Amino acid sequence: MKALKTLFVTLLLLCAPTILMAQGVEKIGVQGLRNLIDSNKGRVLIINYWATWCSPCVKEFPGLINVRREFAESDLSIVGISVDYNPKPVENFIKQNKVNFPIFIDDGSIGQMMDIGSIPRTLIYDRQGKKILDHLGFIPEESFRHVVARLLGTP
Repeated sequence: MKALKTLFVTLLLLCAPTILMAQGVEKIGVQGLRNLIDSNKGRVLIINYWATWCSPCVKEFPGLINVRREFAESDLSIVGISVDYNPKPVENFIKQNKVNFPIFIDDGSIGQMMDIGSIPRTLIYDRQGKKILDHLGFIPEESFRHVVARLLGTP
């Protein structure tokens, strides 16, 4: 019986990403964004607004993926919020690039509230949940790494 439970849990864990992808990328609105910021207090939080059709956004993504790998989950959260209207290209992008952090699609309310007219746009919050950076345009990987390390107090 115990072996059967272990097998079931293992199969569930192996299938979870496929099940999640089949359900599609979730939309997020203003309240969801506020909840996300609040729930990540205690960690540095990077929120990156982007789209699959935006060349600088796509160029920036490998740096975000690499920085996510370098810092502990307890120290750093990264969230992508796509402004794509169609979830299919976003789902394909996540799969092809093996994105290692959550991606949502803006339901339109965030872009309107924050007046997001151009992308990529990156917001970085410190461990207390205070926004310390609101940057429009491409950010190189080394700059992400430097800001996160500085906020975490590591060399």
